[in-house]
Amino acid sequence: MASIAKRPDGRWRARYLDPSGREHAKHFSRRVEAQAWLDEATAGIVTGTYVDPNAGLETVGEHARRWRASLVHRPNYLRVIDNPLDNHIVPAFGDRPL
Repeated sequence: MASIAKRPDGRWRARYLDPSGREHAKHFSRRVEAQAWLDEATAGIVTGTYVDPNAGLETVGEHARRWRASLVHRPNYLRVIDNPLDNHIVPAFGDRPL
């Protein structure tokens, strides 16, 4: 679902819902620009190539913790994974965005 509306200040507000149901909005000075932004987003959703604009805000450390929590393995195997994560990857790259 997507829409464009003219704001009282004369700018155009374009908004759409992503596949997870979250709303994304952006303001433009021209309606044509708003329509182009919506067309790009909706085409990505329809074709399956949609990438969340906020996806790059997650850091390597956050992603590593979330990935590690999703693993279901034996304790010995998890120690093999924890060692490089805790000693090398997270200290070196933990605060960098993906």
